[in-house]
Amino acid sequence: MLKLFSSILLCLCCIIPFNAVFSEETATLAATVNKNKVTTGEIFTYVAKANGEFMAPKLKLPEFKNFVIVSKAEQRSYTAKESGIHFEEKLILNLMCPKPGVFTIEGFSVEDKGKKLTANSLTIEATGRPIEEKSKPRPPYNGEGIDI
Repeated sequence: MLKLFSSILLCLCCIIPFNAVFSEETATLAATVNKNKVTTGEIFTYVAKANGEFMAPKLKLPEFKNFVIVSKAEQRSYTAKESGIHFEEKLILNLMCPKPGVFTIEGFSVEDKGKKLTANSLTIEATGRPIEEKSKPRPPYNGEGIDI
């Protein structure tokens, strides 16, 4: 009986501290780029950072239309605290603009417990000539031909 009671007490002690609610005051979201003006084909870095006290955070990235994602790196950490889960995420994307123009990268968002926080959007100006897409490679020779 004592074992059962101590097991239940231990479970309650582990569950109760995690009943905290998502706090907008403790959460921060930020998006940055290392260059606002680029030439077509030039690679620039987009960094998205999110941290704060959450319960079950879901990170939603914007669509990177008008950009080519060259590479992607992610760092995530979750730390259990009395007030909830401290969540930190850093996403680093190397992007490229294949055509000139002024483009907006919408802000990413974090959803938790029905609430949504959205980061700042960014504007990139690309100058230069459009980069041509490589033509599709010709299919290999299949051995058919004309006998002379």
